Amino acid sequence: MLETTGMTATYRPRVLAVDVQSGGMERLYSILAPAGYDVLPASGKAAAAAASRQSADLVLLDVQRPGTDGLAAYRRLVAELGGPSSPPVLMLTPRADRQTRREVLEAGVDDLLITEPLDPMELKVRVHTLLELKAHREAGGQRAEALLDPRMRWVEMERLARLGTLAADVAQSLGRVGEGLQRALAHVQSRARQGLPPDPAELKNLGVAGEQMRLHGQHLLSLGPTSPKDIQRFDLRELVPGVVERMRAAGRLGSAEVMVLLPEDPIAVVFNRRQLEQVLVELLANAADAVEDVNDRPRRIHVGVELPDMFGDFGPRLFVKDTGIGIFEDEVGAVFEPYYTTKSPEKGAGLGLTVARALVEAMGGKLTVQSRVNLGSTFTAELPEQTSSW
Repeated sequence: MLETTGMTATYRPRVLAVDVQSGGMERLYSILAPAGYDVLPASGKAAAAAASRQSADLVLLDVQRPGTDGLAAYRRLVAELGGPSSPPVLMLTPRADRQTRREVLEAGVDDLLITEPLDPMELKVRVHTLLELKAHREAGGQRAEALLDPRMRWVEMERLARLGTLAADVAQSLGRVGEGLQRALAHVQSRARQGLPPDPAELKNLGVAGEQMRLHGQHLLSLGPTSPKDIQRFDLRELVPGVVERMRAAGRLGSAEVMVLLPEDPIAVVFNRRQLEQVLVELLANAADAVEDVNDRPRRIHVGVELPDMFGDFGPRLFVKDTGIGIFEDEVGAVFEPYYTTKSPEKGAGLGLTVARALVEAMGGKLTVQSRVNLGSTFTAELPEQTSSW
């Protein structure tokens, strides 16, 4: 459908909601319509005909009703739609464990969304991501064949959805920080009109909000779309010394003694260099903060590169090891979650490690941590195996 405003016509993607009960339909409409989508209802029996007749871009298949066999409903819908140009399907379900999610996606369902509770932001991100994937397939993208593998598609969708949700989360938080900045600024202006100095606490709030705005903007920028010029072929060993020197010059390594460890042989890789540098910046900044309060041992950081496994079991690795305060065992799993931080507001936004993990996973790798309290932590970014050579 075209939405016309003045002389500009904007296409609104059509989302077909199958077997969604009235209350749920109203909820979907209230979330997706303001975001630029036309939401159209359909029953399971007439879903295929409705999708074809209304040129649906995406199908939401609701399997919340008691006794509904979600996979059977999906297979029936796909069989009736037929053809490679069928719209992607997002299955809505009240709950599903990891094994169920894997079975559903390996059956060919494009994505699965848990609806209890229904997160409006996640719904919009998943819908947007599936429509992007549909456009990519129709354009004959280079990765189309790989995405036909349901396991590859499952991994890809998880990465894209996580990245999109994180970017939206950063944007929302940025808005809240902006509101605080405006309040503090209004106070300073009000006091200035009275010929009075600003309250020290409000002045500090103003500085904290400004730093938070800078950090959030930096994180949001790093999560942005990849430019072709950012994809480079380079020696991975070159990345580390450059980042360390820039951070040292900017005073971001504090009093830490940083030791760079690199192999003798070059490691030829093809990655988004800007984003990989951002990953290293976040890991080094985290390590520098971890060692800052240490007094009974050297404040030391080891950062470097490990060669890929010669048998192809794993690709090259970036590691950052510190002698800092460490992480309690029950908190290790939380360090990558958004806004988990032990830093004061003026020193961090609680997103550095979250952004680092999202970027590494978007490259096809994984970020892990090993830590012991009062001994230190080691963060390892394992990158996908590279086939290029010098």
